[in-house]
Amino acid sequence: MADIPFLNPNILKSLDLPVPSRQETPLLLEPLNLNRAYEPSKALQAYRHLYALDKLDADFWQGYIKMPLFKLHTQIYRPKIDNIKGTVFLLHGYLEHSGIYQPIIRELLEQGFSVLTYDLPGHGLSDGNAASIQNFDHYQQVLHAVHQYVKHAEQLPQPWLGIGQSTGGAIWMHHLLDYAQQRKNPIVERVLLLSPLVRPAKTSWWHNPVGLGIIRRIKKEVPRHFKRNNHNPEFLRFVRLKDPLQPRMMGMDWILAMSKWMQEMEDRPACRIPVWLAQGAQDQTVDWRYNIEFIRRKFRLQTLLMLEEGSHQLINERADIRAALTGLIPAFLHAQSTKDYY
Repeated sequence: MADIPFLNPNILKSLDLPVPSRQETPLLLEPLNLNRAYEPSKALQAYRHLYALDKLDADFWQGYIKMPLFKLHTQIYRPKIDNIKGTVFLLHGYLEHSGIYQPIIRELLEQGFSVLTYDLPGHGLSDGNAASIQNFDHYQQVLHAVHQYVKHAEQLPQPWLGIGQSTGGAIWMHHLLDYAQQRKNPIVERVLLLSPLVRPAKTSWWHNPVGLGIIRRIKKEVPRHFKRNNHNPEFLRFVRLKDPLQPRMMGMDWILAMSKWMQEMEDRPACRIPVWLAQGAQDQTVDWRYNIEFIRRKFRLQTLLMLEEGSHQLINERADIRAALTGLIPAFLHAQSTKDYY
């Protein structure tokens, strides 16, 4: 993290740049327009500076994609090279946002790939109730809306690949199984799952919809407890104390929606679509042993990388722990493409 300094908001003030705000900054976003060069406003320059996105050597577009339920904060990065190798759709995890994914965006650009990433509803600069979702199907509607918006963009050449951390991985698995069930090729050729969500850790109470429903009638949200989800103290300190876009509450709607989604995923038939998987053995956020077996049953598991010292949030993990992941990413990106599964 030393070379990717998430700056203290006080430093932003000293630079005469406003601190990003989940309430105010989204109002300054314009519709995403890929037909002209993009120049961010002063407030959006502050957003980019806080998360070191202005350090990326790439052409850049930012704006919102409007769909019936949400306005999605979307960012696109194109490497400054002639022969772009493809495009990665990068999806973040629950209670996170795309700004803190700068390290992996940089890696993907260095490998010659364009990157599209967006904030999930209720996260970052996207609208929606904070850290909440009514139904996990909404995540699929969002993915479909983004795909429709950018499917002909010259900045995003084929092949298209997917990477998802935690809930981002859950969204990709849902997409793959849904399209396989319809005997349709997914929008991406292969997927890299990072600490993917299928079941959370300590899962027993998530299977009690009656109890969860009672809790929801009493409370719409519950306080978030910041866990030590990796071994990088600088990152953990920033997320807990300094990041203005971190949710402080968890929506009960999200918890109920996830409980329903877990059962629906179990009932879906398996497919032959290849996935890559990286998992930390010290992850206490998801039930990773169960999740690995689920993935073996449902997909063609191409590669499994176990990080023995890794925890849940792998993208910003301590450098020595993350080193193996840095080797896996190029192997995933440059693997032989397969388009037709049926």
